[in-house]
Amino acid sequence: MTLSLPPVSAARIHSHLLGGQDAFPLDHAVACHATKAAPWWPSAVQGMHHYGERMVAHLAARGLDQVLDLGSGLPSPRGRQIHQIAAAFNQGPRGARTVYVDHDPHTHIRRCIDLTDQHGATSILADITDTGALFEHPELQVLNLRRPVAVLLHDVLPWLPDEEAAHLLTELRRRLAPGSFISVTHLIPSPPPYATTPLVRCYLEAGIRLWPRSLATISSWSGTCPAYTHGPHTGAGPVPVCALLLGAPGPVPFTRPPFWSSPQHARPRRTP
Repeated sequence: MTLSLPPVSAARIHSHLLGGQDAFPLDHAVACHATKAAPWWPSAVQGMHHYGERMVAHLAARGLDQVLDLGSGLPSPRGRQIHQIAAAFNQGPRGARTVYVDHDPHTHIRRCIDLTDQHGATSILADITDTGALFEHPELQVLNLRRPVAVLLHDVLPWLPDEEAAHLLTELRRRLAPGSFISVTHLIPSPPPYATTPLVRCYLEAGIRLWPRSLATISSWSGTCPAYTHGPHTGAGPVPVCALLLGAPGPVPFTRPPFWSSPQHARPRRTP
């Protein structure tokens, strides 16, 4: 089988910014250009990455033993992987199950290699916006979708157009069992000194579209499900990144993550 790899990839750029070694020469060049255009960008990428690790630990500690990591990207170059964090909090007979999903062949192959001899985790090569095909994928059936699932959309929606991003969240809300949670991190528009316009332009020159969105826009996609917003920052510093925790109706109550900022910045929101 011949794999067609894109000459530049947001996943490889981000892995490079996290200290990984998977970047191709053009990825490295774009990463350098992006850092010059937006010096805060590496800190934002690292902040979203560490936020994701903490959120998985938070949800796993509260009993969610199934994780669906959509747009998962390359394996973390440092520290524990998502499935290892989930497993650490679910060491009973059932254990934890984690499914990684990404559309990039290089990312998928690297993930499969990383998961060799690992139990309770698998990787799927699929388009996350084709939810019909995704939820029918044989390897996704390792998750019991009649039980709560923690779905991760960490630094994923900013790379999707409005219609695709909104549709994905609508379908997830429709398909997930009561008690599930969807965790989102997202780049938000910002003026100097953390201006996002130069960053968007930099990626566009490399053929990659990036859509910063307001917290209000992202929250509006929650539909009738309770949405808990945290922003404008995730706590990694003064970078223009927000977070959303979207709960499917069910018996699992919301518990404010301890790493969120003071309660006045964690705003529960329910759309009528």
